[in-house]
Amino acid sequence: MNDTACVSVENRPVGDSPNAISISVVVPVYNRTEELGHLLTALGQQSFPREQFEVLVCDDGSTEDLNPVLARARSEFGLRIVYLWEPRGGPGRARNLGLAHARGEVVAFTDSDCEPSADWLSSFTSAFRDPHVILAGGKVAYREAGHFSGRCVNFVMSSTLGAAGARDPRGCLHMRYYPRAGNLAVRRELALKTNGFPEVFHGEDLEFSHRVLQLGGEANFVPGASVLHNEQRSLAAVFREAFRKGQARIRLRKQCGMHETLHALPALFTLYLCLAPILFGLWPGAGLFLALPGALYCLLLLLLGLDGAIKLREVAGVIGIPVYAALMHVGYGLGYLHALLITPARSSAWAMDWNALRGAGVRSASHL
Repeated sequence: MNDTACVSVENRPVGDSPNAISISVVVPVYNRTEELGHLLTALGQQSFPREQFEVLVCDDGSTEDLNPVLARARSEFGLRIVYLWEPRGGPGRARNLGLAHARGEVVAFTDSDCEPSADWLSSFTSAFRDPHVILAGGKVAYREAGHFSGRCVNFVMSSTLGAAGARDPRGCLHMRYYPRAGNLAVRRELALKTNGFPEVFHGEDLEFSHRVLQLGGEANFVPGASVLHNEQRSLAAVFREAFRKGQARIRLRKQCGMHETLHALPALFTLYLCLAPILFGLWPGAGLFLALPGALYCLLLLLLGLDGAIKLREVAGVIGIPVYAALMHVGYGLGYLHALLITPARSSAWAMDWNALRGAGVRSASHL
């Protein structure tokens, strides 16, 4: 494989009019061959007419051979699959490659470890019939995920108590809703105007959504456009990702003004955990006062665990969900404080040459 982006042009049926494509589905992937097979199976079972959407698999420098999985999906489901490859550059870069080659009026994004519901594309299509809607996202399901860690983490991210409704804004308390790239759809013309996704590894989808909305229009939450996020994470991986998300929040605040009071709460609690023992040593008589925030937080975790155990229908959630939630909160808080006080957040300023990105793919087709 050479070091330029490449596209398998033979995957596009000869004679098809570009206007026949209503939706382009963009999937960045790095290895995950088995998960990609599940995703393509789910896309092959969509209620939306198969001839009206295409699937752009954007290979971010995988070391595994994805072609057998793609060939099977084409033969079994008749999917229109476009295979794009480029050297390892991160999910933002891979999504931009797909966006550059997409032909649909609407572009839907999901991840290789997700499985869209049968009505995913139909639900997005209905939402975009409203001309004011320029961006949409949907529910991230978790109960049927194959790994306990994935069920817990995705429950926390979707809950009001765990993440202020970051992925599901239907609760009474939630931050401003920005669709995330695991389940996002956008009008292609506007997506191209925004310069695409920043080529950073965390927060790129939030910045992209923000830039799209700056053009004027609405972001809709579409419950019927559901995907199952079937991820598996170790405790260390959950902590690292949370830390990087905390760092990304400071970058988003400085560059885009994307910040709310709710975003700072994990950092404030992390500061409390660091300072409370010191203050107790200096002021022993204030022990009850100093312990109150910690006690309230433990109560919050208990309620979150009970709610999760009920919704997941498994008793282990009573313990697992509080553990993952606390790890995510502290990791995020430390990353937030680190970027705020110690290391300046890296800028994501960039300029996208869409024609060059399209041309690189076409010129490199012979290298497949």
